Amino acid sequence: MMRIFLFAAIGLLTACDKDDQNAMPYYVAPAGTADVTLTMTGGSTYELDGPCGWAYAGGVGYVGANQTDNSLKTFSIDTNLTELPSVTTTFTLTDDALDEDPTKARIHLTEFVGSSFVSWDSTTASGQVTFAVNGNEVTVDLSGITLEAESSNDVPYDNNGTLSGTLKFYK
Repeated sequence: MMRIFLFAAIGLLTACDKDDQNAMPYYVAPAGTADVTLTMTGGSTYELDGPCGWAYAGGVGYVGANQTDNSLKTFSIDTNLTELPSVTTTFTLTDDALDEDPTKARIHLTEFVGSSFVSWDSTTASGQVTFAVNGNEVTVDLSGITLEAESSNDVPYDNNGTLSGTLKFYK
């Protein structure tokens, strides 16, 4: 029994490739920038300015951004892609998180404010969003996209709104 364990241990040790420890680290894209404004009916605005970038986790490829001085204030565009497109691509916005169509996307703008949570989300009437690809740079113009306020949002966050601004991030 001891010999089997010894052979197994030797096999594991010799299976390791010493060059694995000297491998180059994974590529990390430069930080992007988000400049997002939601103009609500009634004229008040809600803004997010900060870093943004692309990630793939839990079966969702998304562009994520947060407010520079408040990481609990976030913006995201969720897609069904495993990697960023290599050419300019337009997505139809939806509110269905279970929709697996790769031509659709969902947008969320959220924040924890005190002990409450506020959120605006895309709907099937929100329009489209385009990822303009230029080499490794991707730019998203948010102009004209409409978001619906969650029914649980407190005043003054209880109004629907229209987005403006841009996201710029890198592959």
